[in-house]
Amino acid sequence: MDSAPLLEARNVTRRFGALVAVDDVSFSIVSGQVFGIAGPNGSGKSTLFNVMTGIPFGPSSGEVLLSGRPIHHLRPHQISRAGVLRTFQKDAEFTTLSAFENVYTSAVYCAGIGSGEARSLAAQALDDVELPPSRRGKAASELSVFERKQLMIASAIAGRPKVLLLDEPAAGLTKPEVAGLSALIRTVRGRGITIVLIEHVLPLLLGVSEHLMVLNYGRIIASGSPRDVVRDPKVVEAYLGSREVVL
Repeated sequence: MDSAPLLEARNVTRRFGALVAVDDVSFSIVSGQVFGIAGPNGSGKSTLFNVMTGIPFGPSSGEVLLSGRPIHHLRPHQISRAGVLRTFQKDAEFTTLSAFENVYTSAVYCAGIGSGEARSLAAQALDDVELPPSRRGKAASELSVFERKQLMIASAIAGRPKVLLLDEPAAGLTKPEVAGLSALIRTVRGRGITIVLIEHVLPLLLGVSEHLMVLNYGRIIASGSPRDVVRDPKVVEAYLGSREVVL
């Protein structure tokens, strides 16, 4: 794993009038890492993803850098083509298009490539997430919840990301499906994609993350090894209540 930062946030702040949703946040992520982000609802996690991708806004102040180059001033499609892509908490697929058409569209738009190459890239992405060939011609609206998660991740990796930001991908999944998602995240990482994961399902988050950062009221209250972070008194108080997670 390269020790030089691949993705960095430097003193990133996002204000909405008097509300400070992200407050002077700094961190760095190295290539190949699975970087977990936790925190209670309203702590600024998804807003941080918004700021990093420009969807729908950038930071009020501070910098976001990819391989040492600032990207926070770029437009969303420029950020995605530079190599930073994200998923969303809610389904964002084109429901009337087939699974394959959704991933193909992502490859064309996010990776900025031609039709033939996009078709090949879409097929490879669907292979990577193991969506059965028999389901790839189905409209996205006909897919199961877990299949939509597979489609969501395939659409993202078809954009050729260097860094993939996953925003609560386990929402709505059963325990066996969460286990399948965990395996899928490891597969994506094995393809050389660095992953930033926001998740409330702690067994998943702690099981795949190598570094864990916890936000509360828009600020970092703990950051480090997951084993140490979940035992930090500030984290226990703000996020875990009176429980302590045993790894």
